[in-house]
Amino acid sequence: MPGRHHSYRQQNAILDAVPSDVRGTTIDGRFIDPRIFGLVKAAYGVGETLELLSIGRTSLYAAVKRGELTPVKFGKKTLFFASDLASFLMKLKEAASDRPA
Repeated sequence: MPGRHHSYRQQNAILDAVPSDVRGTTIDGRFIDPRIFGLVKAAYGVGETLELLSIGRTSLYAAVKRGELTPVKFGKKTLFFASDLASFLMKLKEAASDRPA
């Protein structure tokens, strides 16, 4: 599933949905803007998350078990917040850059 392309107007509408007093604030001392990774939705289902991260279901739930990702249940649907996915990706990027070549 290729990333969605949003027009300038649609991107601004997405930004306008976030209250200005919340926009740019930090969560747990670190807020990573999900849009830097091309994440435009607030939350993603399991299938979408697997595709976005290019990992398998077992690896996804191993990350959940390690506490690296937090699933949220909405009825029967399991969701992952875009902000959590962005933080997870940033941690992976930092871990990769910390390893000696």
